[in-house]
Amino acid sequence: MADRGGHYLESGAYWLLYVVSVSGALLHWRLGNEVLAAACGATAVLSALLIGRGSFPFAAHPR
Repeated sequence: MADRGGHYLESGAYWLLYVVSVSGALLHWRLGNEVLAAACGATAVLSALLIGRGSFPFAAHPR
């Protein structure tokens, strides 16, 4: 995904993952399932780091 459109598509996918995982974490927490809430919370943190291009070696950097 070297072109700009691919970068925006990838970023949009990470944002969608973030929104779904945060809402899933809140829903599972409210329903009393702490294990799935923690898993969704960890996924939200991972997607936030990928959005911000944190220090992950496997994150694709645009050229």
